[in-house]
Amino acid sequence: MNHKFKPGDLALIIKGHRRPENIGKACELIAFMVPGELVQFEFDGLRTITHIGGSPAWLVAGEGLVASNGSVGFALVLPLNLMPLRGDFTPEQQKAREAEPCL
Repeated sequence: MNHKFKPGDLALIIKGHRRPENIGKACELIAFMVPGELVQFEFDGLRTITHIGGSPAWLVAGEGLVASNGSVGFALVLPLNLMPLRGDFTPEQQKAREAEPCL
């Protein structure tokens, strides 16, 4: 398992060549999946997903995410394409801090 993340963590999608529209979106990590693995999860009812890719990836959920099959609200994302969002950091808060004048 990727030790940088754990299920329930929040992350920002920072890269992605198959679904570039997901870049910049926040998501919650649901499960770390290896190729061929099947996972059942709650999202608008009980869903089942099978990881058919070639590399381990995180199953993530978030508003506006698009999966490679066109499903909306969740996707599989490679760990290297995720940046952790921990503590009180959110992109909006960071932008506000950068805009504050220095005294």
